[in-house]
Amino acid sequence: MGMNGGSQSIVDTRVLAWCLARENDPVAALRQYDRMRRPAVNAIVLANRNLGPEAIIARAEAHGGPLPAGQADKIATDYRKLAQATAAQVNTRPSWTVQHRATDPAR
Repeated sequence: MGMNGGSQSIVDTRVLAWCLARENDPVAALRQYDRMRRPAVNAIVLANRNLGPEAIIARAEAHGGPLPAGQADKIATDYRKLAQATAAQVNTRPSWTVQHRATDPAR
């Protein structure tokens, strides 16, 4: 549900790589990754239990046709905010690029 599993897997991979590159201890890196991703992922999972964006389809079906103007947009916008995927949220995030590895002596 939520139609964003692929996107979330890409974000998870970037965050995990970032954590592993910045920590000498892989267990500490995994703990940091868990602290960083768990709140956002849990919120998305809970929202998807209520159909997430698929609520647009379910409500349209129950309504017998297209939803009233703005209702589908509100559902989609609320979900983008929850998934932290609005243009503003994405464009203001710091980069996940790692300048130096944890083992780099120049660090």
